[in-house]
Formats: sequence, C-alpha cells, structure tokens
Amino acid sequence: MNTQDAVRAYHDAWTGKDFAAAAAMLADDLTVEAPVNDYPTPRSFATALESFGSMATRVDLLSAMSAGEEAMLLYDMDVIGLGTLRVAEHFTLRDGKIARIRQIHDTTAVRAAGFAG
Repeated sequence: MNTQDAVRAYHDAWTGKDFAAAAAMLADDLTVEAPVNDYPTPRSFATALESFGSMATRVDLLSAMSAGEEAMLLYDMDVIGLGTLRVAEHFTLRDGKIARIRQIHDTTAVRAAGFAG
C-alpha cells in the first residue's frame, strides 16, 4: 500500500468509527505532535482518537497530498459540543505504518470544552 492509500485508510477507519483498524496502522514507536495533550504511546493516542473521534458527527476531507513517505490531510470536522474544527495533519510513514503525526488545529474551542489537559 502506498503512502497516500495508507493515510487515507487510516483516516477512513477512524472517521468510519473503526478505531481498532485505525490503531492497527500506528507504528509501535509512534510520535505525536498535537497542540493539546501529550500522547507518549501509540495506545494513549489510540484511546484519545476513539474518545474524540466518537464525538465527530461529520468529517469533510478537503485536501490530501503525499510525496514519498509523507502525506498531509486537511479536513473540517464537526464535533459535538465544539462545532466545526479545521484540522491539518502531517504523517510520516515507515515500513507501511504511521510513525509520526503532526496535527494542527485551533485549540480555542477544545480548551474551552475542557479537552486539553
């Protein structure tokens, strides 16, 4: 599976509420850079993904790009209690698994709702 297909499969899994399939695509030494919270292990990130992803009522993918082992997604996500968040994610793959995720989004609504800790 190429990089673009792998990242889209991950995105489609979690937005389709198949969190186990999304977690299976994460490398054992996953590194996550996010504007709120810290995810020291792939399991901690997968737990947060399921918790937060379960509250998403709609996700509209706006753009997807890839080159080599890197890819980027830009999407709007409607979240219960938060409204619409625009999210940019940068992925680095290694051996077909997601080894790094860099996520960027406005944290104002997330912090106000108490999701940042």
